[in-house]
Amino acid sequence: MAGCEPSEALQGPERRYGRDVEIRRMRSGDGDHLRGVRLRALADAPYAFSSSLEREADLAPEFWEERVTESELGQDGVVFVVVDDARSVGMAGGFFIDEARANAMLWGMWVDPRARGAGLGRALVEAVADWARESGADSLRLAVTDCEASAPAAALYRKLGFADTGERQALEWNPSLNARVLGRSV
Repeated sequence: MAGCEPSEALQGPERRYGRDVEIRRMRSGDGDHLRGVRLRALADAPYAFSSSLEREADLAPEFWEERVTESELGQDGVVFVVVDDARSVGMAGGFFIDEARANAMLWGMWVDPRARGAGLGRALVEAVADWARESGADSLRLAVTDCEASAPAAALYRKLGFADTGERQALEWNPSLNARVLGRSV
């Protein structure tokens, strides 16, 4: 399917992660850091996101700083990164999708290809799920693109208890790609 191919840009030797890896919540002043990891994610796996590299590369610094300031406050949203040797190798965010704050949405989930298979994706999902639960949510949802390149992510989400809700949504930047909405209790 057009637009559903993984990038070769970040492929490289696998690296095992150990005690120096940290799951860190983004905070005020981390705007440039968030922008960098998000643009790497969009470059690596454009099929996996509802936005595009071109769109987000043009966003002003204030946009990124607003996201990390909100993450620090954690009232409506949060962003976590995986940091290894001062370099982010993954990210995931969450936000509330209703005024009652009963349902949260996981967004921007990505792990550097060289870091996959080390449990970092699971750790990021659980960090967002913990934030959602502690903030009063009952459920966590996410969207996963319905294509072969997203099969490993879909398998991870199933292992973590996510089930298909039956909802589908076209990706904004490429309406020929559809995402399945999955959900679970927190």
